[in-house]
Amino acid sequence: MNLIKGNLSIAVVGSPSSGKSYLLYDLIHAFHVLGYMPQELPLNYPYSSFGTFFYDIFNASTGGMRGTVDYACRPENHYGALLTHRSKRALRVNFLNIPGEVFRDLEAVTCYFALKDRIEIIPRGTFWSATFCAPSGHELKLILPQDFDFNDYLEEDLDSKSKFLDYMKWENIKSMLTDGDYHEQGKRKAISGKKLLVHLDQYLTDSVRLTLLEVWNQLTGLPKSKDYYEENILKHFYPLTYCQNATDLVICDNIEAKDNAAALIAEVEYYLDKLTGHSPNVYLAFRCADMLLEGKMDQYKRKAMIGEGVSMRNNIYSDFVEKLMSSMPKEGDSHQPASRVGRICSVAGIGNTSFRKLLAKSLIKNRKSAAIATDGSKPLPPHVFFSATPIDSNFDVYQNDPSDVTRFFLDDGKTIKSFVEEMGHDMSRHFCFGSLQLLMDILMQNNQLPSSIKKYHTEILNYFYSNN
Repeated sequence: MNLIKGNLSIAVVGSPSSGKSYLLYDLIHAFHVLGYMPQELPLNYPYSSFGTFFYDIFNASTGGMRGTVDYACRPENHYGALLTHRSKRALRVNFLNIPGEVFRDLEAVTCYFALKDRIEIIPRGTFWSATFCAPSGHELKLILPQDFDFNDYLEEDLDSKSKFLDYMKWENIKSMLTDGDYHEQGKRKAISGKKLLVHLDQYLTDSVRLTLLEVWNQLTGLPKSKDYYEENILKHFYPLTYCQNATDLVICDNIEAKDNAAALIAEVEYYLDKLTGHSPNVYLAFRCADMLLEGKMDQYKRKAMIGEGVSMRNNIYSDFVEKLMSSMPKEGDSHQPASRVGRICSVAGIGNTSFRKLLAKSLIKNRKSAAIATDGSKPLPPHVFFSATPIDSNFDVYQNDPSDVTRFFLDDGKTIKSFVEEMGHDMSRHFCFGSLQLLMDILMQNNQLPSSIKKYHTEILNYFYSNN
């Protein structure tokens, strides 16, 4: 079978409690709703699987979802899949959950680009790629300095919590290789600095960081000292590099979190301004849209009962977002609606002007029309979505568990159901409110949306997917 192949690399960025983990959880289910099926991953696959993502983000003892802290990012913290669709399309998908702190220090971002530019001109011979293989067939790829020898180091164990929060030393890496019975395979290969950056997600980040520090005298002309880079830049080197290679970047925020989105949008804009060449498509995703569904539950529940699949989900979401925009002030309108919905929507509008500006820059860099960025006829620009995780395909809205706000449950008078458990039994029962429409936008912007799905678009969705 000849498959139409595509690649998606999705960076999901947000401050604490902005909904990054829940959005990624939703997006995985949205692939299933669209008819994509996962294929078996090869042993040398560089990332963790979607199944591992579910295992990593949920607290087994409580059933709640863990938050994202500022962690030491490695290829294992990517999650990915090989997906196929009945339309004969195949997708290689991976995503990375990125704390908003990565972009917060603008001086550090400037210094990162100075380091990136210097690395890109390093010729072959400074960085060496080495492959280590375990008996299971699993591979680890490391970047090493020239003539590096692990025999020069003693083993030193590092507990999993410390490893998650910070990077390893050579002694820790040696211990990890020994514990996993990894042995070096084949000859080491000299690679250029440019190739290292393009394929950074294939290598153990800890080894890249340590090698950079060891060859620092070759990285001349940097604006800050080695100590400054070690303390302020290298912990975020991996996600900052990933974003410049990503196809798509989603900025997340909680609709009740006041001005988080506006601040983060400005920081991401500063980062993208310094990118040369490729720039990721950008999107804005607000969580907690279920708070805006008051008075509409029964109406949407009836629609869910008589419809099905993508069409039903699109119609309900479209109706919601049209009503949402009708209660929001238009661009330049000083009138603030008195209703609770209007007040909450005006909070979302904080990021409106700044996001239009960011969107315009992203579109121009990707050689797309940016005329929509200056169009104030609608209170929200394209590529903005509102998600609500705890809704099933019957449009039953699950509530926060008062004993653990990271869990959702439904008491229907007969039994108490856990949202995560119910979705685990049947992924197609996830409504994917807002996240399904975001995923279709991502697929459209990358020319990967099957034509059989495009027919379910509504007029308002076509606006949110547009670039002109």
